[in-house]
Amino acid sequence: MASPPPSPKKPAPILARRSSQTNWGALVIGGTLLAAAGWFVWQANRKQPEVVIVKEAPKQTETPKAEEPAKKPAAVVEAKPAAPVVTPKMADAPKPEPEKKPEPVVEAKPYLFSGAGLNDPKFFVILAEDARERLKDGKWEDHLARLQKGLLPALAATSSTDGVERHNRLWESRAFALGMNQALFIRRVGPETLRSAAQGGEKLPALLSDLLGRADLLEKFALTLKPEDNATEALRVWSLLAADDTPAQRGRYDNLQIACALVFDQPLNWSRFDGGEACVADALTRYRYYKTNTEAGRLVGDVRKSSPGDLVWVVGATATEEEMAWALANPKLRSLAEWAPSYGMIRYRMDYVTQEKTKLPKPTEGTLKEIFEIGGICMHQAHFAANTARAFGIPAAYVTGDGNRGGHAWFAYQRKDKEWNMNTGRYNDGYACGHTTDPQTRRPIGEFEVQILGDAQRRGERFAKSQRLQLAAQIFADGGNIEAQHDCLRLAVLAANRCLEAWRAYAACLEVLGPKVKTEEWKNFVLEMRRAFDDWPDMRELADEMEAKHLFPTMTQDEIFLSCKRAYDRLIAEKKRRGEYDRTRYDLIQKAVERESAVLMTDRAKNAEKLANLHRRALEDNADHLPTFRALLEGYYLAVKGDSKMETVFLSEMERVYRRKLGGMAGADVFRLKALAGLLDLIQGYFDKCDDAERARRLRLESEKIQKILDKMKK
Repeated sequence: MASPPPSPKKPAPILARRSSQTNWGALVIGGTLLAAAGWFVWQANRKQPEVVIVKEAPKQTETPKAEEPAKKPAAVVEAKPAAPVVTPKMADAPKPEPEKKPEPVVEAKPYLFSGAGLNDPKFFVILAEDARERLKDGKWEDHLARLQKGLLPALAATSSTDGVERHNRLWESRAFALGMNQALFIRRVGPETLRSAAQGGEKLPALLSDLLGRADLLEKFALTLKPEDNATEALRVWSLLAADDTPAQRGRYDNLQIACALVFDQPLNWSRFDGGEACVADALTRYRYYKTNTEAGRLVGDVRKSSPGDLVWVVGATATEEEMAWALANPKLRSLAEWAPSYGMIRYRMDYVTQEKTKLPKPTEGTLKEIFEIGGICMHQAHFAANTARAFGIPAAYVTGDGNRGGHAWFAYQRKDKEWNMNTGRYNDGYACGHTTDPQTRRPIGEFEVQILGDAQRRGERFAKSQRLQLAAQIFADGGNIEAQHDCLRLAVLAANRCLEAWRAYAACLEVLGPKVKTEEWKNFVLEMRRAFDDWPDMRELADEMEAKHLFPTMTQDEIFLSCKRAYDRLIAEKKRRGEYDRTRYDLIQKAVERESAVLMTDRAKNAEKLANLHRRALEDNADHLPTFRALLEGYYLAVKGDSKMETVFLSEMERVYRRKLGGMAGADVFRLKALAGLLDLIQGYFDKCDDAERARRLRLESEKIQKILDKMKK
């Protein structure tokens, strides 16, 4: 029996009829909602699996998971603290951003000093602005690292075949010049100093902000700065002076400001001669003195055009502003075309030396005005001449030295051609080597360190190239490329062979390279430096030092002895060729004898005869210069001390040379007699040390005879 046919189901025809009327918009929205819900479920499962199951299940309305509400009470209670993970929080998913805020990624990138960007004005602005940002955050080490890492490849890419001209194209770029000088400034001044300076009120940060975009001022300050200077205080003083300028004066007195800053980074004080009062100078008052008198046209030297290095010898005057104003008003001083005659304006007072009683006025103040009115001795003359020159804006120095007539003082000043006159007031009697005080550092220096400031080579273009090659060498050194540093320093001494700073840096680099440097290069160093400073014998000391340190170990004792002997013979030959003025460098002769003696002392017993001959010859060659003769006696005694036979020879030679060349008193003035009396006391002491009492007694009687003559001069 056939089953009845199934009754037709309504849904089928309905679906067939609606196939063409599907609500696609609703399906799309629904699909999107399902996808979004799925994404949120995935996100929730990734972080908080338990919470996601509970919280997201109700949103799946038609799914079987709706039967899990039984787990809900426990899950909801425990998961409540994690509620912030739900959908609203997911919008903040990209939370790594706070970690990118410190901006170190940008800071780590080196500046690019190559290609078209090198001459892009925007690059110059970026360098200046980035440096100014360091005033806020203090990250000077980072800025210096970025500069060095960018400058190094730019310098390395230049052609070595261009010699001293190899970096010229780079320096034509304002951005490169600023980058090099920012690096120089940060290195010389120091990051810690700059961090401290950035907190120095309003004036100092304002000065630094301006400086960091001025390559010329950065270079001038950094190259004039010396290791002894207090950079923090110097910058503070500079900011004070810069703030004193009117808008019309800004930029006109930059060099004067730098000079004042580097002199007044420590107190400038002195005591006047003849029991006068203690004095102290103030940086701002001194600056205003020169600025005001320049504006009024009263000065001879132009403080707006002189270099900071020259101006430290102006602003370091040991006279008050009142004294200098008196000098400006003095008609005799104002009429001078050259400053040499100022020394002789002071009448020489012999009664100051002999202590004889006179009716002449005695000094009470020690001012320039009083010295001009009543006179004085050499120290008053030198003090007057040097400080009146400085009052008129002329670089000058007070110089002292020892010669055949005892101690003496004279002065040196810079002429209009920028060379230094070192001889005004110097006696032509063995005063070839004087000393002065560096007003910037307050340390004593040889007069020839002053004189070389006027060397024409220092004012030429090649000297500036030498300085910039030295800056490049420092960049290579910081980058660990010692060979490239060596090449730059070699070019630096070729560019300006009388740049002592370049020679010192070159020597230091060779020492760092150590065994990599061949003996031949050290020989060339010594030979070329001696040749470069042929007219500056005291500058040859560095060559002598390097020879002793690096060449002597490769030489035999005889070769070393001959080398030292040649140096001594050359100095004596120069002495014999002296013209109308005695330029003999007795101090260097003394050092040459000491070097030669030290070589022989390595085996005193074997070289006893050579030692005796060396010192005998030295005494005879230099008996005409009492200070050197005294020094040579001490060196001779130390060489023979403890050997009775050698001591006996020493005593005989000492007395023989004295009797033969120094013993006469005929025509001797008071200065010579005092010098001879002092020498006799010294010689007598050596006889006492060597237990020769009889000859010591005879010399004592001679000394007493001279003293009686001196006593008579006092009456």
